Amino acid sequence: MIDREAFLQQGIIFPAGKIDVSGFEQKYYEFQERSIELRGKETYLKPHLVSPWLDRISRERVIIEAVETLIGSEIVLWESDWSVKRAGSGDYVPWHQDSPYWNLSTNKVVSVWLAISHITEDNGPMQVVLGSHVDGKIGSVDADGNLFKAYEAGQRTTDKNCMFPFAHLKENYDSNAVPVILQPGEFSIHSVDLIHGGGVNPSQQDRIGFVMRYMSADTRYLGDIDSVTAIKGDCHRDYFVQEPSPDGEFSRQSLVALERALTYPSGFGEAKRLR
Repeated sequence: MIDREAFLQQGIIFPAGKIDVSGFEQKYYEFQERSIELRGKETYLKPHLVSPWLDRISRERVIIEAVETLIGSEIVLWESDWSVKRAGSGDYVPWHQDSPYWNLSTNKVVSVWLAISHITEDNGPMQVVLGSHVDGKIGSVDADGNLFKAYEAGQRTTDKNCMFPFAHLKENYDSNAVPVILQPGEFSIHSVDLIHGGGVNPSQQDRIGFVMRYMSADTRYLGDIDSVTAIKGDCHRDYFVQEPSPDGEFSRQSLVALERALTYPSGFGEAKRLR
């Protein structure tokens, strides 16, 4: 059982638990090879919709019990994504909160960051500002109007190495930052309002994580209907389109479900890999 009080004070718990990820690093590369073969490109957002083993990870008991402690017993998976910094690529994540980007109705939203590879101080780990979530959402994202529509229109306000198309916080938090160091299989859980970011990976090994964004079923996207995966409890709401579990790795049915899901705000058009 995770420490709820510590989470409320710090905005993050790490490690919050551990699962067996033996062989998953190789499976990640095989997954992307298959994605290129069938989609013509790698798949970063909502990969659980085309992969039964990622779908199973998103339902792991130890993960869901931790999430339930923090946001309640009616849980949906709003989004999942591969968080990968290739060795020497120059990719970085700017200082930000998740909440200004996502436009959700409550803060009963957490991200579970699962380490697939070793996450060290030397390969661009997530950096967090402990306790920075307590003031809620701050500032706004540097884009015109609705972010989803801005992305679809081809807008971008960040440089080519930034893994986000739009900037949020202009302040530098490096002096207050704490690196989230994880062993393979360990996972952290952080608040939607926590300030975090991450520098480049200058090492010779790719840094690989699988991130799952869970929210309470009474939380909704404020713009319109959105697409989610039901995880636990009564998750059927009129503001959700329900996503099916995959019936095979990159099966025809799962590919159709993925392409449909990526047209909704929780898919965001694969915005994290623009180039």
